[in-house]
Amino acid sequence: MSNVRRVEIGQERRNRTRQKLLEAAARVVADLGEKKATIDDFIQAAGVARGTFYNYYETRDELLADLWKEIGHDPFDEIQRRCHTIADPVERFAAQTRLVLQRTVEKPAWGWLVYALSVDKQSVNDELLSYPRPELIAGKHAGQFEFGDLASASDLVVGSVRMAMRALLSESRPPGYVRSLCVCLLRALGVDAARAQAIVDQPLPTDAG
Repeated sequence: MSNVRRVEIGQERRNRTRQKLLEAAARVVADLGEKKATIDDFIQAAGVARGTFYNYYETRDELLADLWKEIGHDPFDEIQRRCHTIADPVERFAAQTRLVLQRTVEKPAWGWLVYALSVDKQSVNDELLSYPRPELIAGKHAGQFEFGDLASASDLVVGSVRMAMRALLSESRPPGYVRSLCVCLLRALGVDAARAQAIVDQPLPTDAG
């Protein structure tokens, strides 16, 4: 094995361990809150030795800073950009919801932090705080969504998505779970079954760059 390859393997191992620490920290923040989380909590959640932690971070705040840098201070921004060109509010709502859950599976640290932030109005960004109200309002004005009260419809969506995020992060769900959940949400908001299924089967928008 060449020296170059040994260096590459070592870096890959370091990256995996760092990601493990970040995902564990995100879980701890979701469960305990950022202010209560301690180094011991992070170590226990990651299942690493104390020395391993200090190989990567000197302090608790250094890890938290890296965690926020990893997901960005506007974690919903990319999803909003990807869905910006979708004119139909119902299709845009479905795409946003699918992307949130897809990103949760692909990037657990992101998922845990968004899960935590979605109930913390002091730190959440405007895009995440408003979801899914703009699409609900536009969909109702277009005669495509049916609900009596915006707050109850929003609570239905946010509560369902948060529960789904938690389930995807900590439990096992079948491959069709996200699709089924999105169809259920659309049906609950007054979309007929055939259209709900067709919308959820549409390709997701690509990264806007």
